[in-house]
Amino acid sequence: MNDGVKKVKNKKIRHIKKSAKKVLKSLVVTGYRALTRIVPVKKGLVVFDSFMGKSYTGSVRAVYEWMMAHKPAKDFEPVWVFTREAQRKGLPESPDCRIVTYGTIEYYRLMSRAGVWVFDTRHEGYLIKKKNQHYVQTWHGTPLKKLGVDIETFSMKGETEVSQNSSAQEVEQIKKKALMNYRDRVAAESRKWDVLISASPFTTDVFKRCFVYYNEVLECGYPRNDVLFAGENATGTAASGNDDTRTAAPRKKNILYAPTWRDDNYSGEGGWYGYDPQLDIEALEKALGDEYTLTVKLHYLVKCKKSTFPQSSINSGFLRVTDKAEDMAGLIRKADILITDYSSVMFDYAILDRPMFFYTYDLERYRDELRGWYFDFEKEAPGPMSRDTQALINDILSMNADPAENEKWAEKRKAFKERFAAFEKGSASECVAEKIESWL
Repeated sequence: MNDGVKKVKNKKIRHIKKSAKKVLKSLVVTGYRALTRIVPVKKGLVVFDSFMGKSYTGSVRAVYEWMMAHKPAKDFEPVWVFTREAQRKGLPESPDCRIVTYGTIEYYRLMSRAGVWVFDTRHEGYLIKKKNQHYVQTWHGTPLKKLGVDIETFSMKGETEVSQNSSAQEVEQIKKKALMNYRDRVAAESRKWDVLISASPFTTDVFKRCFVYYNEVLECGYPRNDVLFAGENATGTAASGNDDTRTAAPRKKNILYAPTWRDDNYSGEGGWYGYDPQLDIEALEKALGDEYTLTVKLHYLVKCKKSTFPQSSINSGFLRVTDKAEDMAGLIRKADILITDYSSVMFDYAILDRPMFFYTYDLERYRDELRGWYFDFEKEAPGPMSRDTQALINDILSMNADPAENEKWAEKRKAFKERFAAFEKGSASECVAEKIESWL
C-alpha cells in the first residue's frame, strides 16, 4: 500500500471516528436533557471545575481550599471534575471530596443535581441550569484583549470549519456567521451566571459589556491571587520559617515566561491550540544563565511537543517547562521577573510590584488582526516592550544596571496596579465562599 492510499484510508478512518463521537455525544446530551427534568437538585452539592476539567488551579481551587479549611455550618458536599488526561493532578486526597470524570454520564448527572457550579471559563451551551441551581463564574483574568461580543474580527480556527476549497468570499461569510454564532453563545452562557468576579472598576465595566451580563458582580478581586498577599521573604519565594540561611547556596533569580495563545494557531485536535516558539531560549541562557533560571507556563488552551523546547537548556537546569497541573499563582509568587506578551498574567503579577517585560514580536498583527485591545497597551504597559530576543535581553540587563530605569518603570507599575487591580485585597476566596454558603 503506497503512502497516498494510506493517507486516504487514514483520513476516512478519522472521519468515521469523528462522526461516531458526534453521534454518541448527541445521544448523551439528549439523555442529559431528559435527566434534568426528573433529577432533583441537592443544595449542598457543589461542583468545582477549572478550565473544563483540565487542571486543579486558579480561583476555583482557591475557593475550594478556603471552603475545605473553613467548613460551612450547612451541608456541603464538594465534587471536582477532571478530564481523563488530568486525573485529579494536584488535588489533595480527602474523604470529603469525590471526583467525577468530565464528559461521562456521571458528569451529566452531577451537573443536573449540583446546587452550585463554580467555574472559571465558558462551558458547553447545552448545559441546563435550573432555577434552583446557582452558577459562580470566577473567570480567568482581567482583559487586555477583547472578549465575547466585543470581538470584531474572528480568527478562532477552533470555532470555525473552513474547507480548503472555499473561495475568499465564502471564507469571509463563514467567519461572519461564526462570529455571530459565537456572540450568541457568549450571551446565552452569561445569562446562566448568578455571580461574576471582578478585580477592578475597569474589569467590571468590560465584563458587563462583553459578556452582556446583568446579574451580580462581586468586586473582591480574584481568589487565585489571595496567595500573593501571604508573607514572603526578600527573594520573592514563600517564607519557610527558617531564618538561618548561612549555609544555603545562593539562589538564582527566577524568570517566569507566560505567553498567551494565538486564536489562529489551531492544532485541529481535541480543541488544543499550538505554540510557535519565537523566544530564543538558548540565547537567553547564554546571556542570563549565570544569574537566572527560566520557567515556562503556557496557556491552558495550548499543547505542544516536548521537542519544542531546547533539551540542552532543560538538562543544564536553566529551563523548566510546567504542565497544566501547576497553579499559576504559585509560579507568580516565586518569580522575580515576568516575561509575557498579552496575557492577563500581567494584571495578577502587578500586585507584587516586580519587574515585567513584554515580548511582543507580533504586536501589530495581534492587535489589528487577531483580537484588538481595550486600552492603549503600548502607552500603559508597566514594562519595556521588545520585538526580538536580543532586545529583550538588553531590556533586562538595562533595568538591572540602571536604578533610574528601574524607578521609571516602578511608577508605571504603580499606576497599572491602581487601575487594574484595585479590588485585590487578599480576601477574595472568603468573599466568594460566603456567597456560595448563602445558597446551601
